[in-house]
Amino acid sequence: MLDGDLVEAVLAGAWRRDSVLHGDEHWRCVAASGLALANHDPAADRLVVFSFGLLHDTRRENEHFDPDHGPRAAAYARELVAAGVLMLAVPQLELLCHAIELHSDGLVSDDPTIAACWDADRLHLPRVGIDPRQDLFSTSLARGREPLARAELLRASPPTWAALLRLL
Repeated sequence: MLDGDLVEAVLAGAWRRDSVLHGDEHWRCVAASGLALANHDPAADRLVVFSFGLLHDTRRENEHFDPDHGPRAAAYARELVAAGVLMLAVPQLELLCHAIELHSDGLVSDDPTIAACWDADRLHLPRVGIDPRQDLFSTSLARGREPLARAELLRASPPTWAALLRLL
């Protein structure tokens, strides 16, 4: 199970946590959107989806072009597991690392967990002036104007980590 200690440890070690574009508020929005998408598919691993939201951009070096931030964040996830901070089974960790490593590569996935992760992040691309391509959403739930409108409302008032943990 995930808890507030994990969140505090990740936030303490995260790079650019206060970034307006790729920081803590964005991570909370992605976690919330991912959990909402995962609610619609019982095969989606909600712990992995939450962990993706928390970790996917924690190793960005800048706000612009940083193609290696995904692999660095996946390595950070592995470090957290090795340290006993992030409690995931090996298959969950591998799924999480795959989702994190490739999240900004413009891919789609049939895996319900990875789909929820990638779609959650894409729903928040308008914050950086990008209108997401509908064909790059992995789930039908993320397509259309309504999911983007919900994501915009979420960005106006991101949930707290405590509120997100209660959703697990």
